[in-house]
This record gives sequence, C-alpha cells and structure tokens, in this order.
Amino acid sequence: MTGNKKTTQMGSIMKRVSGALLFVLITGCVAVDVVSPYDEVIDNGLQAYKESINTLAMNLSDSAGKKEGTFEENREKYNALEAKINLLIDRAAIQSSGKGCKLTTDVTAKVEKIMGDNMPLEAEQKDDGDSYGCTERLLILVKQQLLLLQQIHKETDKCTAIGIREDEDAEPSKISCLRPATSKTAMKITNQSINAAWVVETAKKTEREYR
Repeated sequence: MTGNKKTTQMGSIMKRVSGALLFVLITGCVAVDVVSPYDEVIDNGLQAYKESINTLAMNLSDSAGKKEGTFEENREKYNALEAKINLLIDRAAIQSSGKGCKLTTDVTAKVEKIMGDNMPLEAEQKDDGDSYGCTERLLILVKQQLLLLQQIHKETDKCTAIGIREDEDAEPSKISCLRPATSKTAMKITNQSINAAWVVETAKKTEREYR
C-alpha cells in the first residue's frame, strides 16, 4: 500500500509540475499559418533522448533493489541526459524570436490531443512568436520532468536491498531505487511532452518537403 501511495503522490506531483509549466508553455501559443525552418539536430536529438530515457527507466525498474539500480550508480546517466536536453533547449532558444510560442491550427490541434488534460484551456495570442518558442518551452518541460525523476529516484523511492544478509532482528536495508510503478507513471508523462515537441518538429519537416 505504501508503494501505491508513493506512486500516486509521484504522479500527482509530476502532473502539477507539468500543468504549471505547460500553462507558461502554451501561453502565447496560437493558431496561425506560420512554420519555422526545420532543424534536423532537434528532431534527431528528440528521438535519441526519448530512446535513452525510456531505456534507462526500464532498466532501473528491472534492477530495483539491486546496487546497479540505485541513484548513485546511475548519476552519470542522468547527467548525460540532462546535458542532451540542455543542448536541445539552447538550440531552440537561439533560433526562437524570444517572444513566445506560435503554431499553425493543425499543429496546435495535434499538440492538444497529445497533452490531453495537461493542456491549459486558455491561450494568449502572441503574433510575434514562433514554433521554436513552442519547442523551447516543451523541452524545458521535459527537463523539469527529468529533474523530478532524479529527485524521486534519489530521495523518495526506497526498495529492500536484494542479496544483502541481515541480522534476524534488524530492519531490512533500504536503498534508493525506481519502482516499476513509478517508472511507468514517469515515462507516460515524460513521453507525452517529448511527443508534443516531436509533433512541432515533424510539422516543420513536412512543410519543408512539400514547399
């Protein structure tokens, strides 16, 4: 029951973080017929990041309770993922006008479908924004979810250590871990944000190919 409660709390926290950041994200994201130039680096980077973080989450779930599944044993992998997402954020920021988010009607609808209940109902028009502004803010959301996942792995989720002998009267040793239920919830929310950013980049690629 404790594990289920922690998983529910974790999902609630991630959704609150996602909702708050998405309100900032979508504020200024409006339906207009402008598409920014396609950036292959961001497109390919999103694919690589999604594969890496999902693989890590699955591996951590499988090794929960073992030394190789602890936060300390995976700190470098988290650092590598953070460096990757920072690179993509910086690249989108450099190409953005810095004045907000603006998407076509079709792309806005696709993003709304992916984000579901996490999509704010209100949107303020930003005529001088661009799609790189949308990509940047979605990527910032992805990074915040990564940082939250690290915090949960390091401080919240604890598993009984496997393969360690205990004295008969001693409390079982607890080590940092990422429980399977936590991993599943985290990846559902993270993939939602990644896919939304991917939709924006794919739209730009399609626009370039059909001009």
